[in-house]
Amino acid sequence: MLGSAICGLATGSLLGLLGGGGSIIAVPILVYVLGLEAKAAIGTSLIIVGLASLLAAWSHYRNHAVIVSTALIFGATGGLGSFAGAKFAQLIPDAVQLTLFAVVMALVAVLMLRHVQPANILAEDDAKISLPVVLASGLSAGVLTGIVGVGGGFIIVPALTILLRMPIRKAIGTSLLVIGINSMVGAMSYASHLSLDFSVLPFAVGTLAAAPIAGRLAHYVPQEKLKSSFAISLLILSAWMLLKQLFR
Repeated sequence: MLGSAICGLATGSLLGLLGGGGSIIAVPILVYVLGLEAKAAIGTSLIIVGLASLLAAWSHYRNHAVIVSTALIFGATGGLGSFAGAKFAQLIPDAVQLTLFAVVMALVAVLMLRHVQPANILAEDDAKISLPVVLASGLSAGVLTGIVGVGGGFIIVPALTILLRMPIRKAIGTSLLVIGINSMVGAMSYASHLSLDFSVLPFAVGTLAAAPIAGRLAHYVPQEKLKSSFAISLLILSAWMLLKQLFR
């Protein structure tokens, strides 16, 4: 129980600090630590991470670090993609779904290590919405959320910073609101697989408690160093998951 709560604290902390990353460690924890089946883990992760994202987004909003209009447009298309992706995922065997998850995890880690903040970032109040970019990025993030249960923060944050030239801290806050929308919509398609019993409760409580606190701390933590360390951890975890699937 203590270990589950600690894992939840780590999940919520990453989510609040980076604007993503919660689902990408929540699913392996629910599968390999708490013993859930893949689809149950993904559905349960979407519920917990979705709620935690909304709580963390509120912390960022209070610091004027959420662009609500962009998040709502992004979330609307993301919600559609998430619902469609989750329906498609019902046709995929659990082993294949976990393998896809591990591959996505590795790709996310590489993107995090390669991502460099663009030099021509717009001023805090000058971020403009490029509607086609927002719609395409939102749909892509949503499909990814539905198929493998990843909230899409590491697609959303780079899209907001690189393509829309949004300041990093506003991108993180805006991403959290989008993740909350995508995750809750995606979870609807996993309703028959959800596992919210007592064994998951400490993990859920830890995640929900840590996310808003980490959202406040995000304004004081060096983001790039944190991202690099987390990316390396993701590469190790994805390699372990792939080996486990190959030799099961």
